[in-house]
Amino acid sequence: MEAAMTLHNLWGHFHTITVHKFRVMKNCFRVGLYKQGLLHDLSKYGPEEFIPGVIYYQGTRSPNAAEREEKGFSKAWLHHKGRNKHHYEYWIDFTTDMSKGLAGHKMPLKYVIEITRMHPPGSTTAMRRSIWL
Repeated sequence: MEAAMTLHNLWGHFHTITVHKFRVMKNCFRVGLYKQGLLHDLSKYGPEEFIPGVIYYQGTRSPNAAEREEKGFSKAWLHHKGRNKHHYEYWIDFTTDMSKGLAGHKMPLKYVIEITRMHPPGSTTAMRRSIWL
């Protein structure tokens, strides 16, 4: 894969994440989650996520997958899931008893609702582009 910081990649990635953000925002507003709708995925515009997103942009799948293939992990994804409470991975941590390893913690309902607003049944985002999962 040829990773590059091109104008095409810059515009394509910006457009993709912005369309996603506005669709989720609209769907959050429909159920009264105004703050979450406005703040949804803002970390994607920060340099830690945006630059790799541009470099690995392909337009057909998540740039995180391409970064993962090249490096063995996606630093952008690790950053994203650690800052966005609507991802279930945010809520997984070690237990206080280290012998028990990782455990999922209860995800507050407002974040469960937000994640369902990302891909509501019949949404064009879910049907055309499920690249952000």
